[in-house]
Amino acid sequence: MLWCCIYLPLLPIELREPRDAIALAIVDQHGSRRRLIACNEIAREAGLHNGMDATTALGRLPSLQLIKRSQAQERHALKALAAWSQQFSGMVSIDHERWMIWIEIGASLTYFHGMKALAQKISSGIDALGYSAMTGIAPTPEAAALLARHAHTQPIQQLTAIKFSIAALPLSLLAVSPIIIEALHGVGWKQVGDIMEVPFDQLARRFGPAMTKYLHQLLGELPDPRVLYRVPASYHRHFELSATVDAIEALLFPLRRMLGELQGYLRARDTALQQLKLTLIHENKSSTILEVRTTAPQRDAQSLLVLLRETLERTTLPTVVVALTLTVDQFVSLGDTQLDFFTESKSRDQSWSALLDKLRARLGEQSIKRLGLNDHHLPEKAWCKLCNETKQQEQDDDTLPQRPLWLIEPKLLQTLPRLLGKPERIESGWWTGEDSRRDYYIAETQEGARWWLYRDAHSQQWYLHGLWA
Repeated sequence: MLWCCIYLPLLPIELREPRDAIALAIVDQHGSRRRLIACNEIAREAGLHNGMDATTALGRLPSLQLIKRSQAQERHALKALAAWSQQFSGMVSIDHERWMIWIEIGASLTYFHGMKALAQKISSGIDALGYSAMTGIAPTPEAAALLARHAHTQPIQQLTAIKFSIAALPLSLLAVSPIIIEALHGVGWKQVGDIMEVPFDQLARRFGPAMTKYLHQLLGELPDPRVLYRVPASYHRHFELSATVDAIEALLFPLRRMLGELQGYLRARDTALQQLKLTLIHENKSSTILEVRTTAPQRDAQSLLVLLRETLERTTLPTVVVALTLTVDQFVSLGDTQLDFFTESKSRDQSWSALLDKLRARLGEQSIKRLGLNDHHLPEKAWCKLCNETKQQEQDDDTLPQRPLWLIEPKLLQTLPRLLGKPERIESGWWTGEDSRRDYYIAETQEGARWWLYRDAHSQQWYLHGLWA
């Protein structure tokens, strides 16, 4: 196996929308003590760091804004990222406490054209979602986590290379108690290689069996089973806004991230959608529910963002928004994605579908209509206008009579063009008292135009009813 560990050191602070130039820090409370667990760039430039006491941080930077940690938000984000990660592998595991995600990439290297290309794809995808991530690649999960916590480390591909490759790393990166780290520093050990030279039974007597079990799993000498994350059958992503929002533009940042995560989820399941629901949760008001439908199966985040933006711009918010929920309950097959070598028909169909989707989002569902079929024999009554995209059964039979797409109001003819072929009898309405009997012909004029005309069986008069282009 080969594990890629994604470490998100700024996850709590990056769950918030970007703000103006103000120092921010997320605090976690243990008893009466509050300590910093994540700082934005302005706070870090002022000398603040993770683990610092909140009172000390405020004494150094009085303008610092402290925000209480939300573990529920972190769990939602990590689960969404785990679902996104399954587009690269079916084996994904989460550590909520350490803000880490593991992806088993060994079985995916050939498909993604090698380890370097796959690692770059994962890193660029995380960056596009708006997260700062560090990655490490190694044959064991804990070795990958160790590398992810240290910048500028090279991937480890063989179990036998782990011990040598991590020897120079600081002891503080090990996933053990800070008390143990402090004790190790107290005897003069600073690097991981220092404790690797000590017999593990001696370490167990001094620091307990959990310490040596961790080291054995780190080196791949003991199994390290992980609970794998399974993507849910339906998609539900909830996002709490850090401040109330009353402008559409401010909603685009969380929506861009949520749709990016949704795109990864759809790729992981090799599926697509044609309908999604966005719920805007208000303060002391009923929620606003927006539904977006697409003409063709869709899973591109940017295209969905354009449609949601068009829908939002024609939506009046009753009051401020405090949270967003994105829901997809039904999925469809993406369809044939093979490109046509000789024609551009597929790209034209996609462009046409995108145009219809934009018009629907901008003008409203009732403004876009399509032709449908009615169960009626008379041509002028056999079609209707539909607002939905319910697919009707298509008839593709060469034995059926030809029909023009262009029907006109029946026009009385005084002279007849040249008739082609045999007539088609259409008789209907006798059971409702509106008896109609017509004999339809295809005709050709002297100019070469093709007409669809009929003779009324009652009056014996001829009428022009349709045209071919």
